[in-house]
Amino acid sequence: MMKTPIRWFCVAAAVLFGGVAGAQQPAGGRVHVKLPAYKGTIAIDTVMFVTDHEASAAAVWSAASRVFYDAKIATDLRDSVGGVVGTTKYVKSTYMVNFPMSKVLNCGMSITGPNADNFRINIALVAIVSQVSATKTKLGVGFVGSGLDMRGSSTDPVVCASTGQFEGDFSAKVKKILAAAP
Repeated sequence: MMKTPIRWFCVAAAVLFGGVAGAQQPAGGRVHVKLPAYKGTIAIDTVMFVTDHEASAAAVWSAASRVFYDAKIATDLRDSVGGVVGTTKYVKSTYMVNFPMSKVLNCGMSITGPNADNFRINIALVAIVSQVSATKTKLGVGFVGSGLDMRGSSTDPVVCASTGQFEGDFSAKVKKILAAAP
């Protein structure tokens, strides 16, 4: 008779603590993000712009962190051992660093022009670093967004697709920082 309550307790504990563990970002560079316009989570490593760098993973991670810092983008993911740095909850309007939002994201068009320039954009921007050899490292930059029209009546959020411009610029800045390093 005592076995049944103990089983239920174990099942309840597994469900409760399993949910807590599932909320954490998984190891191995796998980062999942949730944005308003998407029905499910997005595995950011499936939408990455990947470049190769002749440097150690630690140096590339440090350079990527510096790019975030220089761009004044607060990071909520910082794992130097796992090779992940980025933000999953960044909100911007009009400009992203020095680019008009429509140059880095496509959120569709309206009568006033590109939606990205007029919408509030929820952004997930993550850099994932992986060592290939002693002197070669891959840097993947994942960038996804969700736009919300803030004018007039309430509307559903829209999916925003990256143009690749920001990721290319991010990778170029990492290369420049690495080239300047001793």
